[in-house]
Amino acid sequence: MDRAQKIDLYKAQYQTETARLSAMNVDDLPKEIPHIEGWTVGSLIGHTGWVYRFVELCLNADADNPPSRASVPEPPPGPEVLDWAAEGARTLGETLAGTDFDVTRPTWTGPQPGLWWLRRIANEVAVHRWDAEATGNAPAAIDATLAVDGIDEVLEVFAPNRMQFPQLAGNGETVHLHATDISEGEWVITYHDDRVDFEHDHRKCDVAARGSASDLLLMLWGRLPASRLEVFGDQSLLTRWQTAAKF
Repeated sequence: MDRAQKIDLYKAQYQTETARLSAMNVDDLPKEIPHIEGWTVGSLIGHTGWVYRFVELCLNADADNPPSRASVPEPPPGPEVLDWAAEGARTLGETLAGTDFDVTRPTWTGPQPGLWWLRRIANEVAVHRWDAEATGNAPAAIDATLAVDGIDEVLEVFAPNRMQFPQLAGNGETVHLHATDISEGEWVITYHDDRVDFEHDHRKCDVAARGSASDLLLMLWGRLPASRLEVFGDQSLLTRWQTAAKF
């Protein structure tokens, strides 16, 4: 995708996924998120409402003057969190519509073009919408094109900054991810003791995992076990990823 296509994708998916998340109702709030200990739908919606507001502050801040996290109010208790989160989503959506994504803004990886935040919030809300729907029987898959981008984001942004490399214990082991529902979805990941390298490629590795782009992304985020994928080779390498990638 070129830059314009990415912006269109992120904006469209932000609108789609925030609408899906906003469709949760009062009866959903006490439901426990099965794969995130201690989280309920209510606390997840409160978290996303907080994130909307923090992203908006960052998109309006100078690159060298990041906003304080303490400046964002905590979510309200009870059913009020639904309207509070929906308001944050609407306000951020209006900000995104008028943002120049070339302007450098503060991020937790240092100053970056505003496009960094558009990408981050689109992927953030998609995964959390899936989290909320996972309290039922059949959460909808994340859009395949966005999921491919989300895997790239995990490898480009989260692995270098958040991976617990001593737990990964990398020594040149290789992982092949193969998305079965989109042609662009192939990665070769190499574990090292201080980094993770990756490239878009198809070759024999120590383990290969095949599945939808959505399921591959959710596996990298620790939402789905590797057993939900078609795995060939040393599955323990995928378990090691999930242990070390406590993003």
